Amino acid sequence: MAGHEHIQKIGSKALQLAKLTGQNVKVPCGFVITSNALERFLEANGLRTPELIVDFENRLIEARLPEDVYDEVAASFESMRGQSGSGMMAVAVRSSSSAEDLEEASFAGQYETILNVTDLKHLLNSLKRCWASLFSARVRDYAQQKNVSSDMGSFPMGVLVQQMVQADVSGVIFSMNPVTHNEDEIIINASYGLGEAIVSGLVTPDSYVIGKTDGHIEKELGLKEVKIVAADKGTVELTTTEEEQNRFCLSDEHIAELAEQTHKIEVFYGMPVDIEFAIKDRHIYILQARPVTT
Repeated sequence: MAGHEHIQKIGSKALQLAKLTGQNVKVPCGFVITSNALERFLEANGLRTPELIVDFENRLIEARLPEDVYDEVAASFESMRGQSGSGMMAVAVRSSSSAEDLEEASFAGQYETILNVTDLKHLLNSLKRCWASLFSARVRDYAQQKNVSSDMGSFPMGVLVQQMVQADVSGVIFSMNPVTHNEDEIIINASYGLGEAIVSGLVTPDSYVIGKTDGHIEKELGLKEVKIVAADKGTVELTTTEEEQNRFCLSDEHIAELAEQTHKIEVFYGMPVDIEFAIKDRHIYILQARPVTT
């Protein structure tokens, strides 16, 4: 059970989600490729000294996985497919580093995430892209700005492979107002399609402010200019219709349910939280949850 693993082995994202499954929070099923697999991969390919290797990231992506790592990932992927009852199941492949929830810096968003991965070859390539992002110039620059180490030994990386939710609506939630720091307000930003449109700043989402004490809801309509949806492989960006742009994407029922889930998760953490969610066929899924960081 991943909820009992050490953060250095599976990373923050995977650990937090695993813990939430024990709280009866609806999290998409998945498995974790541990940081040990990365160490075995680097060792097998002579890539333990990235600072001495020219074009290191491309070398890493082109390198072969050790047979035991390949077999373990392939078996876990096939097991997920079997449990889903669908040979065409898609997954999201997400970097899960122990550096994502530091008090002085959050590396969340600095590492790679690959959506709508539908076959083993794509999964293995996505795994190596996540590993390569640990050594990227973007991560090194961010670490330097925050005056923290970006060394793999300090913050090893797991990789989370999670069943893909082909979201009708998705968004982010703060259990306190991140602008005013009012802890009596829940803030929800939501739009159509996959949450990458919001996280990457592609859209102006609908915004909802919910009072924790009185349950009062304030709504602000966003333009919701585009939506990101699954393609045959990967994702595609589509322009939203005028009808979609002119109506709120969340019902009052879903707003109330999201507020209830947020309260439950905040109580579990004992501090304000930052949550990513997806809604498919009226069912809410929690994709990520972490304490609010500076």
